[in-house]
Amino acid sequence: MKNFRFFMVTPSVKSSGLGWGFSTVDIIVQARQKLPRSRVDDVAVLGGLTKKQMALVLGVTERNLYNQHQGELSVPLSERLLLLEKLFQHGLEVFDGHREGFYTWLRTPLAELATPEVGFAAPSSTYIPRPIAEMGTTQGPVDLASAAQARRVRLANENLSALESTPSYPTPLSLLDTITGCKLVDNVFTRIEAGVFS
Repeated sequence: MKNFRFFMVTPSVKSSGLGWGFSTVDIIVQARQKLPRSRVDDVAVLGGLTKKQMALVLGVTERNLYNQHQGELSVPLSERLLLLEKLFQHGLEVFDGHREGFYTWLRTPLAELATPEVGFAAPSSTYIPRPIAEMGTTQGPVDLASAAQARRVRLANENLSALESTPSYPTPLSLLDTITGCKLVDNVFTRIEAGVFS
């Protein structure tokens, strides 16, 4: 019988079983203890967010967050806040503590985050063939003024549809209102750490 060596694999501090680029061990325990509302301000400063942006990201109204939550936050709100805090800390590590670069990156549209679910529309052809019936007339001479006006309207509509079909990429900040969006942003941080262009 051969001798087998068993190695115990311990998770690193940088990752968790959930695939986040940061440790999630303490999040459940801390969330259940309910965070104080003042922690919202600390996380807002960490991410360079305004009060309004923090309220949007946390999924509550600004009035509710800053006026009615004077004591402790709820467990779900505490968990969201802890995830945001960890995400911002991870991002600042990736950006070597350069806050302005990190804040700019949060507000920059990224193709890496583009999916049909978050607003990316695959570009369609800008040329749409016209039906033969619209290409001419069989009823005699055409009024040139009305034909020119109809052509201008058609071209304006084609230009508008071309603009609408231009891919628009989401910003990392625009996805932080969902846990899945936070995970997508964290995946980009992990890719940057691994040297993958993002």
